[in-house]
Amino acid sequence: MTAPNWLPSIKAKLLALLLLSIFLVLTVVGTLLSVGVERFHREETREVFATAQRALSAEIRARQTFLLQMAGRLAADEALVASLNLVSRYSDPLHYDPLVFDGEKKRLAGDLARLSSATDHLSLVVVDSRGQWVAFGRVEKNGQEAGFLAFDNAGAPLARQQDSLSPNQWHAGRTPVEVEFLAGLARNAPPTQAMVRSPDGLMLLASAPVIRHFPRGEPLTVGRVVVAQTLGQGFLEQMTRYTPLHFGLLFAQGQVVGDIQALASEVDLSRAAPLLKNAGNPLSGWQETPRHFLMLFSLPLLGNEQAYPLLVLEKEGVNKQVRETLGVLLLVLLLAGALVVPLSQALANRGISRPVLNLLASVERVKAGQYDGIAGQAPGSVEFASLFDSLQDMAHTIRSREDQLRLWASVLEQSREAVFVTDAENRILLVNRAFVAVTGYTLEEARGQTPRFLQSGRHDQAFYANLWRSLKETGHWQGEIWDRAKDGRIHPQWAAISAVADAAGTVSNYIAIYSDLTEHKAAQDRIQFLAQHDPLTGLPNRMLLQDRLTVAIAAAAREGHEVGVLFIDLDRFKTINDSLGHSVGDELIKGVTKRLQDAVRESDTVSRLGGDEFIVVLHRIRRSEDAAHVADAVLAQLTAPFNIAGKELRVTASIGISVFPADGEDEEGLIKNADTAMFHAKERGRNNYQFFRPEMNARAGERLALENSLRGAVQRKEFVLFYQPQVEIRSGRLVGAEALIRWRRGDSGFVSPADFIPLAEETGTILEIGDYPLPAGRIELELTESIVMEEPEQVGAVLAELKQAGLRLSIDDFGTGYSSLSYLKRFPLDKLKIDASFVRDIVNDSADLAIVHAVVSLGHSLGLKVVAEGVEHEAELLILNAMGCDIAQGYHFCRPVPAEEFQAWVAAYVPVPLRGGVPMPES
Repeated sequence: MTAPNWLPSIKAKLLALLLLSIFLVLTVVGTLLSVGVERFHREETREVFATAQRALSAEIRARQTFLLQMAGRLAADEALVASLNLVSRYSDPLHYDPLVFDGEKKRLAGDLARLSSATDHLSLVVVDSRGQWVAFGRVEKNGQEAGFLAFDNAGAPLARQQDSLSPNQWHAGRTPVEVEFLAGLARNAPPTQAMVRSPDGLMLLASAPVIRHFPRGEPLTVGRVVVAQTLGQGFLEQMTRYTPLHFGLLFAQGQVVGDIQALASEVDLSRAAPLLKNAGNPLSGWQETPRHFLMLFSLPLLGNEQAYPLLVLEKEGVNKQVRETLGVLLLVLLLAGALVVPLSQALANRGISRPVLNLLASVERVKAGQYDGIAGQAPGSVEFASLFDSLQDMAHTIRSREDQLRLWASVLEQSREAVFVTDAENRILLVNRAFVAVTGYTLEEARGQTPRFLQSGRHDQAFYANLWRSLKETGHWQGEIWDRAKDGRIHPQWAAISAVADAAGTVSNYIAIYSDLTEHKAAQDRIQFLAQHDPLTGLPNRMLLQDRLTVAIAAAAREGHEVGVLFIDLDRFKTINDSLGHSVGDELIKGVTKRLQDAVRESDTVSRLGGDEFIVVLHRIRRSEDAAHVADAVLAQLTAPFNIAGKELRVTASIGISVFPADGEDEEGLIKNADTAMFHAKERGRNNYQFFRPEMNARAGERLALENSLRGAVQRKEFVLFYQPQVEIRSGRLVGAEALIRWRRGDSGFVSPADFIPLAEETGTILEIGDYPLPAGRIELELTESIVMEEPEQVGAVLAELKQAGLRLSIDDFGTGYSSLSYLKRFPLDKLKIDASFVRDIVNDSADLAIVHAVVSLGHSLGLKVVAEGVEHEAELLILNAMGCDIAQGYHFCRPVPAEEFQAWVAAYVPVPLRGGVPMPES
């Protein structure tokens, strides 16, 4: 670069000489000050280390004292002494009585758990006089734990732990490693206080014997109390909260605790040895590395081990203080040197000062962002023209780059992805608006911190090691990462991190871009849930049911207990669904679900297969009767009506029960057999439960074959109508005939209506069977009493429409079901039919005689004609005539016959009037 034209000027040389002299003086003085200030800060740093060491030692002693006092208080507690005396003196593993000892141990474990909450990472263990641990309580980062040691019938120890969600529940578990370790120390009669190494850091111990005093005789040691606290990562972070130092723990075996992993290899443990001989010198373990000041000292542990607390201070922090101090001192020197400048102004004329002032003014305009109006040549001076031209070019360049920066800043702020930028040391420099919205941290809160403060704790060190390895090798990493927001919420994100390098290839910054995956994860979880659960009720579906049943069977086979399977089918649910709509049916299914869940234990599984079918898996039952008790509870829960959409609905259930291992050894067999038993329950009249029996399989096979034949019977025209005459009793006149459906099943002959009619109703083929053409004007429709009374309001409306269509209506099987006279008088009926079960014994049974007489009187009082079914003998006919019954039907006149035979019977029939009747007995 060529020298400026104004340098040859003498005045310029004088000014340069003066400024050079000032610079030399400042350099010498600054050097001396730098050495002195650095030495001062180094001594101050050593004193900080000494103070921190004393504070750490005092904190450890205080915690040991606290543990020792707690152990002493526990050992002197009368309730604990009494409990431990009972366990130590009278508890024999081979004759262990859980009714006597489990309750005492539960109370003891609960007390220890509550006491352990006094501080973090505190564990309390009680051992008996034989050295066997009895109970424990502790607080870890996962929460509070409690447990006790029981014994089975063979004297084998069984660890029991308190359920974290249900404190009154205790389940089998493993003895925590820490409890076994502390119990082992107690068996070896440890000192009253000691320190040992643990996987999480330094463990402080305190123990005290539990002594039972008697009014007479010598005291008796009945056990020991051990109190322990682990000083791990949380303790070290607490110690560093109010100091610039970092704390860590090293062990001779290579274990490292604290955020000092990278420094562990640089530490010389032998430097701590002088402390063993010179404990009064707190700086004996002082060390120094290229980037850190270290101080190391040793702590004796139980078993001739050593722990080495390590105090670390980054040199950069000390150097920063040195620079700040030197800056202040140099500023003072510069201000002093500035007093010489007025003298230099007397040596320079206006030809130098004016251009310099103009140049400075232009520079200030550039600094203020005012890039317009900068002259290309200084007024009155040619020497400074090139400087002004360079300044103008620089202003244009700065303006262009500022425009680009503003554009990128706008893009960054408007981005929906969270973005932050760090320096080469991974300290955050910049965040955008989306980052603030996602994490809750403002720029002021995040600036200067490393992204470590966002860690959720869900990733281990290997995860972050792989992340940094990828960044260093490829300059890029992307993947899923979980972070913790300011409000404590843990959320998933997809992160893309890139390293930014300068022209020399040195990394200067890192840029991280995050996309929130919370909604995506929620959608995935919902899909996963729907894959295994019923969308209407939220119950496990068939896939999840099979999985849980498989696990239950495996556990039962391993532990020697039973598993119950209840196949539940709602009775006549299809009628409710079809008549009131699917929305009402869905609400009813939800209500049934809630009652099923109320009827079983939390450990059992209630699942929905679809429609109105449910399966309940009863885990760990001791005998088959337990399944029967649950079935009774289910039927009882369904007894109360459901109030849905302003309607009071009632529903019952048929339940089939199978039990592992008696009724099946896998989930498919158990479900199949429970299904078979459920159909047997329906055949037994519904609203009951039936246990599976092997002979049901044969019945189920017959039923399946019958169902398969039934589905094609209409197309094969296997159904025929039989007719049975109805005769007016007094005149003997034929007044009608009842049409009865019959099924001629191939070459097998006729199938009983009692067998195929209920099956046709369940499968829906009853609608096809009913499609036989009959003249509408001559049809009389019979309805069974049970159907009419099942949904009286709806049935009444339907009967009114049928009556308007010209149909005559009668009630069949009257007296066999639930009779409601209030509804009966409101229905538009024409006839009342007395069931044959009452008619066939009226000659010999006075009760049946009275019932029939009452029904005849009731029918006539309601204006209905009365028909008696099942009349087989003339004596019955005479009694009915005496009662005033209107019409008779039965084998006395004719059996049900096909149409051709019925026509022949009608042609040959001659009415025979009755002139009298058998006198009615007096009531």
